[in-house]
Amino acid sequence: MTARIDILLATYNSANFLAQTIDSVLQQDRRDWRLLICDGGSTDATLEIVDQYAKQQPEKISLIPSKGPLSARENFSGLLDQSCSGYVMFCDHDDIWLSGKISQTWAAMKQAQQQYGSQTPLLVFTDQRVVDANCNIISNSSLKYQNLDPKRISLNHLLLQNVPSGCTMMMNRPLVDLCRPIPAQAAMHDHWVSLVAAAFGRVIFLDEPTMLYRQHDSNYYGAPKYGWGHFYRRYKQGIDTARDRLCQYIDQAAAFYDRYAQSLQPQHRQMLSELSQWHQLSWLGRRRLLLKHRILKTGFRRNLGLFLIA
Repeated sequence: MTARIDILLATYNSANFLAQTIDSVLQQDRRDWRLLICDGGSTDATLEIVDQYAKQQPEKISLIPSKGPLSARENFSGLLDQSCSGYVMFCDHDDIWLSGKISQTWAAMKQAQQQYGSQTPLLVFTDQRVVDANCNIISNSSLKYQNLDPKRISLNHLLLQNVPSGCTMMMNRPLVDLCRPIPAQAAMHDHWVSLVAAAFGRVIFLDEPTMLYRQHDSNYYGAPKYGWGHFYRRYKQGIDTARDRLCQYIDQAAAFYDRYAQSLQPQHRQMLSELSQWHQLSWLGRRRLLLKHRILKTGFRRNLGLFLIA
């Protein structure tokens, strides 16, 4: 069967959970997919696990050679370049897909294509359950757990806070082709994809948990519970760390403007042009810019923190 969907899995020291992740993909109720795996430089048994699965399921699983150590962004960007199917999904190396993840997301994608056209860049994302390292349920909704609003998916709302999680995404080919290559300035691969979809296509939310998002000590970002406890931990990390994260988003926005300026809607072009000058603005000018374009996050406490460090 021809692969209609490419599933991209970036691994790095993934041996503890990888077999469960791959098994959950193999148990999907749709079979018209292939799994492309690239390793970012693991020093544990990750490659041995991948090799075993690839030998058992050569028609479904392929190991893509890497050119040395890779960050998650670099790894997923390279996998996107290897993809040629009409639809693409990202897969994290430690999560568990529920059996209907592909079919449910696919149905939402087909409905979106009927509504907006097959040449429109489309991104479908879903909710997920948050679990601990042993798959005990922490929350049945990652979005509610983190106080993220799936309706706040316009470009200005996504610039400083990504809402769609990469591991829940499905992209169509027009979106994949438009977002490649993911630049070095991107905060993360999924954040860049979300910005492209919001600026040039459609972002569609499927209000259904389609996977188990595993929380453990090695998560790159994790899914922190929204509350004063989280902000206290961020405070203890230091204001410089928070400002560095904000600057990363600003640099990503500047790179986005540099690449797409000529194709952007006028209001988006103006917003990103002004945001690109962030580091030259005064203390008051930065805050005026955020309010002018409503470049805000979800939740009072997040925006309070934003205005304190901006």
